[in-house]
Amino acid sequence: MTKIWTLAATLAAALCSVSAAAQPAQPSPPAFRVVPTTPSLRPAIELGGGTGAEQWEAFVDQVSVRNVTGAALYPVLPAKGRGNGQAIIVVPGGGYRFVSIESEGFRVAEALAAEGYAAFVLKYRTTPTARDIPAYLADTMQLFANLGKGELADNPLAVDDLARAIGHVRAHAAEWQVDPARVGVIGFSAGSRTAIRLLETQAGVAGQLATVALLYPPMTQPVKPGPRPPLFLAIASDDPLFRQGKLTLVDQWLNDSPQVEFHLYAGGSHGFGMRPTGHTSDLWIGQYIAWLKRH
Repeated sequence: MTKIWTLAATLAAALCSVSAAAQPAQPSPPAFRVVPTTPSLRPAIELGGGTGAEQWEAFVDQVSVRNVTGAALYPVLPAKGRGNGQAIIVVPGGGYRFVSIESEGFRVAEALAAEGYAAFVLKYRTTPTARDIPAYLADTMQLFANLGKGELADNPLAVDDLARAIGHVRAHAAEWQVDPARVGVIGFSAGSRTAIRLLETQAGVAGQLATVALLYPPMTQPVKPGPRPPLFLAIASDDPLFRQGKLTLVDQWLNDSPQVEFHLYAGGSHGFGMRPTGHTSDLWIGQYIAWLKRH
């Protein structure tokens, strides 16, 4: 539980920095800041939904977006002539309160595109949060402090958005020189939970996936019957949120399918994504790409 409270303390520091931003002679930038809506070099493919005003923000220099009411895909494509015909839909985490669209989104997609994969970052619909930043941070701090004690609530809208994203990429595969039979998904934290729920509830769509990767998903919760594509799974042994108790997810998947690659890293905590931690979990992206090349 100590590291859960460390995460909560980090959020609390951001909350303090927001309050301090109103004071004169601030010696350094706040840990939390507002950023321009949608990075200009990332044209979006709208997938439908509402038109409410999103909030794009940076927390300790990692961009995220919240109060998302309209889902979108951001293509990150390989250089001309370097594509390998495979596509990966990237589903960031964020506890369904926000979409961690940089460390678990754009940077992952860029690494994949550099290896020839057509990557698509999914901005899915999120749970509404307070528009006031201090109130939002306080609520998020409480959410993550409680996650180690209970189950993350579902977000059916995110599952529907992922299903729509898969359908869109498959339908337009020729435009990106992608084989529609070689579309995979990688999810992080809440994004991995979204992928699991897709497998459980939308077998027709999930059964079309070539691969699934789950980064620090809920490990102790059983997975309901559904398609079992080849699985890449990675989590840190010191994850304070989802690495508690038995490795039910791995055991159950192995009972259903032998196509599992599982990495349990000694360190990295929760949410490492593409953020360097100094642990061997930093190597996950290379290991994932090596695994993809064999599928």
